[in-house]
Amino acid sequence: MPYSLSLTPISLFSLRGKPVVPSSPSPKRYRFAVKSSVNKPPDASTKSGSWVSPDWLTSLSRSLTAGNDDSGIPIATAKLDDVSDLLGGALFLPLFKWMQDYGPIYRLAAGPRNFVVVSDPAIAKHVLRNYGKYSKGLVAEVSEFLFGSGFAIAEGPLWTARRRAVVPSLHKRYLSIIVDRVFCRCAERLVEKLQPDALDGTAVNMEAKFSQLTLDVIGLSVFNYNFDALNADSPVIEAVYTALKEAEARSTDLLPYWKFKFLCKLIPRQIKAEEAVSIIRKTVEDLIERCRAIVESEGERIDVEEYVNDTDPSILRFLLASREEVSSVQLRDDLLSLLVAGHETTGSVLTWTLYLLSKDSSSLAKAQEEVDRVLQGRRPAYEDIKNLKFLTRCIIESLRLYPHPP
Repeated sequence: MPYSLSLTPISLFSLRGKPVVPSSPSPKRYRFAVKSSVNKPPDASTKSGSWVSPDWLTSLSRSLTAGNDDSGIPIATAKLDDVSDLLGGALFLPLFKWMQDYGPIYRLAAGPRNFVVVSDPAIAKHVLRNYGKYSKGLVAEVSEFLFGSGFAIAEGPLWTARRRAVVPSLHKRYLSIIVDRVFCRCAERLVEKLQPDALDGTAVNMEAKFSQLTLDVIGLSVFNYNFDALNADSPVIEAVYTALKEAEARSTDLLPYWKFKFLCKLIPRQIKAEEAVSIIRKTVEDLIERCRAIVESEGERIDVEEYVNDTDPSILRFLLASREEVSSVQLRDDLLSLLVAGHETTGSVLTWTLYLLSKDSSSLAKAQEEVDRVLQGRRPAYEDIKNLKFLTRCIIESLRLYPHPP
């Protein structure tokens, strides 16, 4: 029976639940009520017969591995009641329950597969530092329909080659320009959008706002294209959400029926997912062709180490000007990885960080004091990041408590 390793970062913390109180009155500061969907029960219409790991699967796993397993890893007895809330809900919840029951490492039978679920920091550190010995397994399998051969799920020589192609575009000069031209301006637009709500005390769904913000940032910094998601509904956001939800659903399907192409054209959920991927791919392909035409017409080539086009400092412009011999499909998949994984994950980190700060008034006040002291009322620059030490630690702690995988 095949085995897969699943890293499940588990971390709990106590929230004091105190109201957000700024350290001192300031006309630049506003109070927000941060809404999160984490406690929202799944809508009945979203529940579907996804995977469960009831008694018969656990028993089958035990019988097939009897006498052949000397690992000493306990097998989770996963009853139907344990996972009934999972259908349409969060995968984290049952995994955490089983961690409490069986310890920081256990096996879980899920259909024809066995998963080794890890929540021990030392083991997780070993796996992440020795990533060459472990495959991305199920994550890559259920996400391939979206990412293709993009570096988000690539492994081995392909991952190494694609990373080497993209990383040179992220040099210091590029980051300095993007922080000023993109990050700051997009953040200012978000603040402008929030000001009316802040003044009249209206609660705002910051998860949605941060998703819009990060799409605008990714659009400009990667493609030199303004999705203008903060001001208008973007079909790309809905398409990304639909595609990622499908990947999550596939990771918990008992049988991988979606591998049969004819079924994907008949089942409504698969039809919706295919339409979403088509929207994302068409968007990326159009942006590539637009930029390629400009690069070719200008005969542009990279001639310095930290190359940046002053009128278009995007990653796409850098990659095309580098004249790398890469297929259009591979380039599309790489940039799609940046668009989807970059925008959605960054939005999640911002949401959880703000949520945690809103629950801890002393940490919020300390972060505000640091920003005021370092920036002195001016726009932040790339060089300021190293001096925003406490705020950086807040973001890192948010990632530890609520890690968001690509």
